[in-house]
Amino acid sequence: MEVLMIAAAVGLVANYFYGSRKNAELASVWERPIADVLQANFSTVGDGSRTLEWDSAADLLFYASGRRHCKYAQGHLMLTARQDPIALINDLTANNQEKLQIEVVLNDDVAGFVFAVVPRKRSKAVNRDRYDISTFAKVAANDKLPSGVVLFSENADATGQLLESGLDKVLASENCLLQEIFVSDSPAEKPESHEFKHIKRLLATIRVPGATEAGIKEFREVLEFVFYLVDYIGEAVRLRPESTKKLAKARDEAFKEFARMAEQEKQEALAKVLADKRRAELEEVEKMSPDQRRKWEEKDRKRQLKKEQNKRTRRVK
Repeated sequence: MEVLMIAAAVGLVANYFYGSRKNAELASVWERPIADVLQANFSTVGDGSRTLEWDSAADLLFYASGRRHCKYAQGHLMLTARQDPIALINDLTANNQEKLQIEVVLNDDVAGFVFAVVPRKRSKAVNRDRYDISTFAKVAANDKLPSGVVLFSENADATGQLLESGLDKVLASENCLLQEIFVSDSPAEKPESHEFKHIKRLLATIRVPGATEAGIKEFREVLEFVFYLVDYIGEAVRLRPESTKKLAKARDEAFKEFARMAEQEKQEALAKVLADKRRAELEEVEKMSPDQRRKWEEKDRKRQLKKEQNKRTRRVK
């Protein structure tokens, strides 16, 4: 038994070092095209020394800023957990593919709407789990897109212009690497209070292909296209006035609940201030002489009576 346990421990350690080394090699391969594209699009990439930073033995992160039409971009390169046998088995069983997830926070002045294209097998989960999709967008048909994806559209005007960017051709290409794309001005999770930021984002998921010359070339082209979309949204997507009004109305309706919450919090805060003021006033009354207290009580009675009269007058009006 001891021999088996020692052998298993040695095997786990050996697998960890082998898997980690393999992922380091792959990270080096994919860092080149990622760094090239980021450096061509942003003035600041990473810490200046390297583009990808290790977050775990199978996860690498990047950050870039200094570009027109957006505030910053951040990404997550997710490799197979080759160093962890259990995680590796889970990845293989679930058919989890290596991928690059990118989030670009767009400037406030770009058009605001909700749009997404996702794999058909993920569409129900996306519609269920994402607040922006379930609240503002609907499934839309488009004969230019392959049958394996589902298009979520809030506004036909915005959707038509986005697809004209060449996005339809990218998605329809054979063995397309662009797995998912979201453009949204609303939160993915339902806000818990009215104090939430309206952040416009472009989110993209790119499948990592085999590390061949052709695979690296295609990966680079899709990554370049994602940042081309940032410019396209900022410069070419122009919504008609009626579309802008319709989008604004939809948000007003959706966020009524938060407006009520804000008003309720305001009224509660005011009530607390008045209660604190009344309590402090009554504490001062306790310190008064009997004659002063009677005068104060008479004055307070008249004041309360006047308040009631004012309330009745407002109700009559």
